[in-house]
Amino acid sequence: MKELIKRYYIYVTIFVILILGIIFIPVGGEEKQKIEFEPTNNNVQPEDIPEYMYIDIKGHVKNPGVYKVLVNYRLFQLLKLAGGTTSKADTLAINLSLKLHDQQVVYIPSYEDNYPIISEVVDDPSQGVININSASLQLLDTLPGIGPSTAQSIIDYRTEVGFFESVEDIMNVTGIGESTYNEIKDLITV
Repeated sequence: MKELIKRYYIYVTIFVILILGIIFIPVGGEEKQKIEFEPTNNNVQPEDIPEYMYIDIKGHVKNPGVYKVLVNYRLFQLLKLAGGTTSKADTLAINLSLKLHDQQVVYIPSYEDNYPIISEVVDDPSQGVININSASLQLLDTLPGIGPSTAQSIIDYRTEVGFFESVEDIMNVTGIGESTYNEIKDLITV
């Protein structure tokens, strides 16, 4: 019986040594392998990288503050990020499809506020300064040298190209030359 135990003991010991040898002996001898990571896609174009902007939302929203959002965000998407409106918010007074731009401040009014339309909050025609990035067709039409068709061209430009970065950019709109620009430059803002 002792001989039988010795025989199996030797087989078990050899088996354990083989398993340990397989586990701890590196494949390929002493040479260490160097692992290099390369990007999977070398064809990343600048237009593939998302662009962000910062919007400040105030008023009757559940979580007011500054939000980092993708370019081309709309007001309804920003409201969703901010947790929605409070029960006192007057959602009929705001344009939920409003296209946002960087550094914009959005105020969500309550039923008690006197802000009938969000573009009127941004524009102050009583002071003679009109925001060309948010003004309505009727408000743009009040500018000297700007008629209804040119006002529509300004709105079309905003929709197709994007917001004006500076007041001088209004000369990129068809129908507005240097002479018209000189008449309105002190009456507009971005």
